[in-house]
Amino acid sequence: MFRSLLVDNPLRFFFNPLLGALGGLAGWALFLLTLDIIAEVEALHGAAEMIERVSYFAFMGLCVAFAINLLKGIQDGQGAMRVFGQGLMAGIVGGFGGLLGGLAIHLAAELAGTTMDSVGPRVAAYLLVGTLVGLSSRITSLDKTTALAAIGGFLGGLFAVLFWIAAEKIGGSADAYATLLIPMTLGFGIGAATYSLPSFISGGTLRVLTGQFRGQTKAIEGDDIVVGNNKRQLQWVLPKWEGVQDPHAKIEVKAEGKGYKHSVRNMSSKAVVVVRDKKRHRIKTKATMELEDGDILVFATGKNYVKVKYIQKTEKS
Repeated sequence: MFRSLLVDNPLRFFFNPLLGALGGLAGWALFLLTLDIIAEVEALHGAAEMIERVSYFAFMGLCVAFAINLLKGIQDGQGAMRVFGQGLMAGIVGGFGGLLGGLAIHLAAELAGTTMDSVGPRVAAYLLVGTLVGLSSRITSLDKTTALAAIGGFLGGLFAVLFWIAAEKIGGSADAYATLLIPMTLGFGIGAATYSLPSFISGGTLRVLTGQFRGQTKAIEGDDIVVGNNKRQLQWVLPKWEGVQDPHAKIEVKAEGKGYKHSVRNMSSKAVVVVRDKKRHRIKTKATMELEDGDILVFATGKNYVKVKYIQKTEKS
């Protein structure tokens, strides 16, 4: 099960960059297909240069944004259709951003009397498209994680720019491979930066202490988190055979002062227990309890249970 590879595996931080690189490769393949279509359709020859340059960044945005937005859903245990749907939504936004970004830089280059192959327009295009693709990964939340993801995308674009400049200086075989490797580098950089940076400002973290997914973490950001066993509907899926119901609990998020206040609500008729200072606090159905740093949450049905540790990262005032 791929999700199990994301638990206490030091290599898990490379998965998203690698997915981004594969997305860049897929975007490059679609771009080559577009070149073949342009060559065969005579009516497109007049606008061939513009279509070529704009489609390059549109396909990069589409495929990289799709690829780098798959891992989060897989890590949370969401179903295949939901993971695909979230990736597709981000891909459409990223592709549209790449299309507009490429078109804007192309028109600006024409007005300046230069081309997209020049250093200035190419650098601007990579940075702009990288930023827009990073933005697509958090477009639905529109909070400070969105801004940080956009910065991550910018850094990914910068990574591709540096690689391109290095390939140009080396020349020879490096320059020949650059056309293929630069899209992969763009995806790799965006995948690495957008996966890592937003976690630094998350309001807290949930860490599984028992069971199949022991060691897995879930960042608490600006939205509530529903915990349960239904892959099609819930945001964080834990195993049914370990006592988790559908749904079982909700981690409620409320902005307060410089950070967030988090509470746990019992969404089922089964047990939700908070262990604090070795004392057990049982939460009744539909009732809530504010969480404190170091609390242990127990989601249980009979003798089956999952323990999760709550770690607070932000101040309240």
